[in-house]
Amino acid sequence: MKNQINLYFLLIVTASWLFCMPLSAQVVDRIIAIVDSDIITLVDLNRETASYRKKIEKSPYPESRKLEMIEKVNMDMLNIMIDHSLTRQEAEKFGITVSDEEVETAVDNMRESRSLSREAFGKALKNEGFTLSEYQKKIKKQILQTRLINHAVKSKVIILESDIKNYYQSHGEKYSGIKKYYLRNILLDNREKMEQIRGEIKGKDDFIRFAQNYSMAPNAQDGGDLGLFDITDFPSELKDEISKLSRDQFTQVISTARGFQIFYIEDIVLEGGKTIEQAHDEIYTILYNQSVEKKFITWLDSLKKKAHIKIMF
Repeated sequence: MKNQINLYFLLIVTASWLFCMPLSAQVVDRIIAIVDSDIITLVDLNRETASYRKKIEKSPYPESRKLEMIEKVNMDMLNIMIDHSLTRQEAEKFGITVSDEEVETAVDNMRESRSLSREAFGKALKNEGFTLSEYQKKIKKQILQTRLINHAVKSKVIILESDIKNYYQSHGEKYSGIKKYYLRNILLDNREKMEQIRGEIKGKDDFIRFAQNYSMAPNAQDGGDLGLFDITDFPSELKDEISKLSRDQFTQVISTARGFQIFYIEDIVLEGGKTIEQAHDEIYTILYNQSVEKKFITWLDSLKKKAHIKIMF
């Protein structure tokens, strides 16, 4: 169920579903919308919105504001129900169905993911304004919508490698991470001697040996090992010198407050960063979901244009 994300549900779930009539009032049923061969009644709308209306009744908004919200939400909810009707009828055309066993499995998976017993899950649903039967119907709609999306939309989505590369390059701040340098140093108070040492260093082993034999720093016996640093706050002359180097390179002799130093770049790491290879699957999923969402909206709009829809609300 986790892998079958209902994108349609994600598009509409942010709506605040309410109903304008008091729960205690007697409702006279009537047809409020015709969607091709389907009808939507006032009782249908009332059933979908009743639990949310309780929340608005407890809100601190003034009555005038509540009425404005209710008017908008009623129409939003009716449009959602029209969309559901269209997609359900479309699913029937393609022979797409969901069995009771699949619904039970999905509900059980949801309950287990929240580590709830059946009794506790029932209470949780009640607190959210649902009966188990109502929740099962919602789950069935979600699965049906997902399968319809798979059939009508997802097969038409193609993500190119160039799309992934463009996304990666245009979101550099997201994937670049923080560059850190693993440094070693040699510290002397004699520039001439330091220049001589630098001229004799050929690589890491030489650097460690000279640090151990000549460096005045407390870390001399560790081969000048300083550790891993984000050099952002280093003095500009030191930062500029280090940042232009690659792994296994070392700086010129630098005059610092402590004396004359040479810094060796043992390693450069990106903390929190990702290469395009590491980010490939993540970017693919982002682009895929974005494309599915756009295509679904376009597909749903095309259904509405072809359908006979009459609203009487």
